[in-house]
Amino acid sequence: MEKRGQIKLSFGMIFSIVIIIAILATAFYVISYFLNLSKCSQIGLFYRDFEDEVNKAWAADIASEIFRGDLPRGIEAVCLGNISIDSAEFSEEQESLRRYYRRSGDNVFLYPTSEACNRESGSFKLIRAKTGDFFCVPLVDGEFEIKISKGSFDAKVNLEAI
Repeated sequence: MEKRGQIKLSFGMIFSIVIIIAILATAFYVISYFLNLSKCSQIGLFYRDFEDEVNKAWAADIASEIFRGDLPRGIEAVCLGNISIDSAEFSEEQESLRRYYRRSGDNVFLYPTSEACNRESGSFKLIRAKTGDFFCVPLVDGEFEIKISKGSFDAKVNLEAI
């Protein structure tokens, strides 16, 4: 005759295990929520700082400076320009962005779009800036750099890759 071991768990012990699992799941959800909220805030601050620098250059008679901004991990590049005008050099990025953004007027895009906080934060419109052709500026260690310049007779600020 074989002897078998038997584990007897009381209702209180099983209930305690279920409560511990629920607390851990809730903690992981809250932590991921706040990390995502941080990502959204960082993108919003980037847009605000970028727009402030463009507006400052626009208000000046002559301006030439380098703007540096930080973006969250996962963003590979910031693309600027009119998304509807074809670019041979950045066609892959442009096609990817066209799938997501149909709004006209936006001229700053985060690539890849899936790494932006949400669809609305993946693009932005700089009113006082012109870019010429569509181009993308890759991030180096999460930092974006672009040249902002304006001549005394320019109506808008020029944005150029460095």
